[in-house]
Amino acid sequence: MLISEIYHPDPVTINSEESIENAIKRMFDQVYNGFVVCDGTGQVVGVLSLQDIAAATIPPEFQHNTNLSIAMYKKGFFQERCIEIKQKKVKDLMRTDYIEVTFETNIMAITADFLKNDLYIVPVFNQKKLVGIITRTEIKKALARGMGILA
Repeated sequence: MLISEIYHPDPVTINSEESIENAIKRMFDQVYNGFVVCDGTGQVVGVLSLQDIAAATIPPEFQHNTNLSIAMYKKGFFQERCIEIKQKKVKDLMRTDYIEVTFETNIMAITADFLKNDLYIVPVFNQKKLVGIITRTEIKKALARGMGILA
């Protein structure tokens, strides 16, 4: 199966200069878990997912040590971290090590990358122009098609 068969043709973008607070508001208002990030000229410069924002609330020394994060719990700490990051810019938390796919990309390549990098959103390009996205929803639909659940 190729990306051209499953991609979502309306890419959801956010400007790299917007605040994280605005990104979260848009996630609620538009029911998205991630955005393709563009700079002021409309060029794709990264991706931002709910996971990237949530990860920013965890101090780096806790991120790979669940036991330490549990032991260091302090009432109100999560809220304090949220307040600290809400005025950060999207460019401060976005991933720049994302993959770009085209219509000819095989779904197996993107599925492997979704697993390896725990992705939520991947930009789809046609002739170097952003034309769509792949999210976990498209992967779910592809799985259902592959199993004969959807036509």
